[in-house]
Amino acid sequence: MSTVAATPSAVAITRPLDLDRTAYALTNVHRDAPAVAVSGALARSLLASALHSRGSAALEPATGIAVFTWGQIASMAPASLGPVYRVVPARRPPHTPCCAYCGHWKGEHDDPGAPTACTRYRLHIGPARYAMPDSDSVTYAWVRRLGRTRVVFQITKPSEHFPGGTLVVHRYPEIGDGPVEFCAHFLVVEPKLRGAFLARARAHVAGEPRRATGGER
Repeated sequence: MSTVAATPSAVAITRPLDLDRTAYALTNVHRDAPAVAVSGALARSLLASALHSRGSAALEPATGIAVFTWGQIASMAPASLGPVYRVVPARRPPHTPCCAYCGHWKGEHDDPGAPTACTRYRLHIGPARYAMPDSDSVTYAWVRRLGRTRVVFQITKPSEHFPGGTLVVHRYPEIGDGPVEFCAHFLVVEPKLRGAFLARARAHVAGEPRRATGGER
C-alpha cells in the first residue's frame, strides 16, 4: 500500500467523513488537467472507494486539503497503482442543486465515480447492450451506454489481494468529450458473495426481471 501526504504536516485519515467541506476542487495529480469542482459528497465517495481498495489518504487539518490514492490492483496490472487525487476546499458553484437524498450535485448522479450516490440516481449494472468475451484476468464483462459514453464493467478473477475479485468500471467518452477514465469506480467483492454477485450481473445483462436477481446493486 502506498503512502500519500498533502503537506509535511498532513495526518493519515481512514474515514470518508474526514472530508467535511461542502465543495472541493478535484485534480488527478498524474494528469495535466484543470481542477474540477465537485460536491463534498462526491469527494467522500471517491475517498471511500480508495480506502476500500486498500489505498491511503492524508489530510492537512489547517487547510482541509487531502490527497488519496487507490491501492495496488494486483489482478489487473501487478505493481501498478490506481489514480492519486488531490482535493482542495472550494466554494460551491452557483446553480448547482444538491440531491436531498445523498448530497451529490444533480450533474454527479449516475456517475461510476460516485459509488455512494443514492439509489434513486445510482448507476445500475443493467440492462446492458452486450456482454464481452472473458479474458485472462476478467471473469465477466459487459457494456452500457450513458449518453455518448460507453461504460465498461468488469468482474475480475480472484487474486491474492482480492480473493473475491473486484468490480472495475471504465468510462470511454466519444472523441472530444474528455479523456478515458480507467477504474472510474473500483469495488472489492467479498469472497462469500462472489457467486451471487456474478449471477446477478449475468442476469441483468440477460435482461431478466429485477425480482429474479434481487434488485439493483
